[in-house]
Amino acid sequence: MTTAFSKQQMLNLYRTVLQLHRRVLPQEMRELGDKYVRSEFKAHKTAKIGQVKEFARQWKEYAYTIDLQAQKGQFGKDLDPKKQSFLNDDQRENLKRLEQEARKIGEQAP
Repeated sequence: MTTAFSKQQMLNLYRTVLQLHRRVLPQEMRELGDKYVRSEFKAHKTAKIGQVKEFARQWKEYAYTIDLQAQKGQFGKDLDPKKQSFLNDDQRENLKRLEQEARKIGEQAP
């Protein structure tokens, strides 16, 4: 991950996302989100330059979106079908599992 961005920049992005989760997400969503963030950042430690640039851009966009949604008091949005078409099989499966977990949490909420 260090070829396109310094380790410090990626660490700062990682911390920003986790701090945002701590600040705005309900506990159940935070636990799920934190696990996902850790997994994704770990998986991309050896990514190529183009992947790292897109990875960082997407996480910055995510942080911005979550912050806006927190201000509105409503979280979540559907993934654009065009973006879905770029996912590989593993990513689709991860997305499906994440959606199922999020729905369980939503059903448990008061």
